[in-house]
Amino acid sequence: MKFASYLVIFFLFLFQSSNGSNLISQSCKEASKNDPNLRYDFCVASLEDESKLQPPPSNLEGLVGMSIQLTKSNGTNMVSIISKLMKDKTFDQYAKVCLRDCFDLYSDSLSDLDDAVVAFKSKDLDTAAINLSASLDNSVTCEDQFKDKKGEASPLTKENRVFFQLNVISLAFIQMFHQHY
Repeated sequence: MKFASYLVIFFLFLFQSSNGSNLISQSCKEASKNDPNLRYDFCVASLEDESKLQPPPSNLEGLVGMSIQLTKSNGTNMVSIISKLMKDKTFDQYAKVCLRDCFDLYSDSLSDLDDAVVAFKSKDLDTAAINLSASLDNSVTCEDQFKDKKGEASPLTKENRVFFQLNVISLAFIQMFHQHY
């Protein structure tokens, strides 16, 4: 009897997992058609990796929440990375100022993302989108300031692109949810 119970639970989990994966794939496909900044492969890979760490979403609302949380987690990681880079003695004064600005920008992004979560939960989709846009802009500003000095290269280019993409995904899903809400 116990074996039958475990088998039922296993199939329910498998069904839920495939539904979440299908939702992710379909949502990323729809979002990437409507947003030239959104890369389908990145979208699917990021969200499927995240759904291995938590129960996969069963609907678009859950997917929006998961994508914002993933973006916030990445932003928290960015603050940590930048904090470590600021202690690196190999950077010149200009790069250290840029890193300090990036640290502040990403700290602001975490606040913006918290506000986006609160707004989304209360179904204030416009405010959620505004906060996500502000967070997205912070990654662009961080990257661009290194370009102000000739020959200066950002040590955060790859990370800024990832954070930008995660914000784009969250924004695209908010827009999709807004259309279906």
